[in-house]
Amino acid sequence: MRAIIVDDEANSRDSIKRMLHVSCPTIEIVGEGDGVESGYSSIIKNEPDLVFLDIKMPDGTGFDLLNKFPEINFKIIFVTAYEEYAIKAFKFNAIDYVTKPIDPNELKQAVERASLSKPESSITDTVRLLLESINKVNSSNQHKKIVLRTLNTIHVIEVGRIIRCESDRNYTVFHLTGGEKILVSRSMKEYHELLEENSFFRVHNSHIINLNFVRKFQRDELICLLTDNTSVPVSYRKRDELMTLLNSF
Repeated sequence: MRAIIVDDEANSRDSIKRMLHVSCPTIEIVGEGDGVESGYSSIIKNEPDLVFLDIKMPDGTGFDLLNKFPEINFKIIFVTAYEEYAIKAFKFNAIDYVTKPIDPNELKQAVERASLSKPESSITDTVRLLLESINKVNSSNQHKKIVLRTLNTIHVIEVGRIIRCESDRNYTVFHLTGGEKILVSRSMKEYHELLEENSFFRVHNSHIINLNFVRKFQRDELICLLTDNTSVPVSYRKRDELMTLLNSF
């Protein structure tokens, strides 16, 4: 794929190029930009398949740049130093991103996901989804939704339908009401912070449960029984914290 890097930090652009050369040799860097205007010009000139895009730059944001394109035909990987609500918003809408300082494996995985996805048809939709998610972080959780991307499908589901999450190495299995299961190619730790704000609790290294679906907790046996008739192990160090949370419900 032909790619462009838009980042106001020269060191960051060089770092991305070095990592891509080693781990993603099929990516060809055809242009660069150090801000909104130069990035826009580079995209128009070089017509890339993929853009690595910083968020905060001296002459505006990455979203300001994207908003110049009513229709876009390239894929986007955000490169960001944000660690709080923005990242949570990205996760809600399955926008590919890597955080600074950049981890080579994280960059490689983002590129692999981008290679399998289709470009967004309208940047307006992307910005709208982002802003909606930011608002949802501070609003009622009752109808909050999350986007789960599998190889061929994008699932938009209500968070309240998630009974539990189970880790399977670099994958996560979402168990939903109605017996539905969704397997996504992201590790469970990427969902931990997002879900724990919505009545979820990580009872074990491999399990996150929705406390709303707990039927009973067998404290001595360290087993949590859920309303879908499944039992989930609870680690000893999580026992007392789980008891406190259930008592406060």
